[in-house]
Amino acid sequence: MPKYFAAFAYPLSLKQFKLLNIISFKLLWFILVVFQDNAAVPAIIVLIVLNLWHPNKDEAWKSLVVIAFTGIAIDSILSLSGVFNFANPFLLLPIPLWLILLWLAFAMTLPYGFSFIKKYTITVQAIIGGLASFSYLIGRNLDAVSYSYSSIATQFFLIVLWGFLVPLYFILEKRRASKNALLF
Repeated sequence: MPKYFAAFAYPLSLKQFKLLNIISFKLLWFILVVFQDNAAVPAIIVLIVLNLWHPNKDEAWKSLVVIAFTGIAIDSILSLSGVFNFANPFLLLPIPLWLILLWLAFAMTLPYGFSFIKKYTITVQAIIGGLASFSYLIGRNLDAVSYSYSSIATQFFLIVLWGFLVPLYFILEKRRASKNALLF
């Protein structure tokens, strides 16, 4: 690693990284939802630093690709189908840049900052996922997104969707980890 990157290569313990990871996600969620595309540059810098400090960069990129792509695809489908309405779509996507960055942040946080969720039963994971869906409602109240359907109908749909997706992620992650363990 070149000398000018040495400051960013500070070795964090796993516990420190998890704490930094979750705090960074909460901060990124807030600045991206409130300031939207205006917060893109600081968000990108935070994501780069988190990636540089990540304890397992190969795993980070796998998570980024799978989780972020899935989230971006789902929110794009919901936007194209009229469930969500966003003000500034990014390039050819129906969702804005700030939401893409938020999905990247979430993808980097789920395996580490939110790893405590995997110790719970699937039912509890589903409840946690359902509760996490309220971030869309908060985003709606902050004018980051609008709904085409009633808030109650949209929120019910999101509770079910996230209640399914969060446990699914941990089930798939457990299977992937066990397959990797068998290979080594």
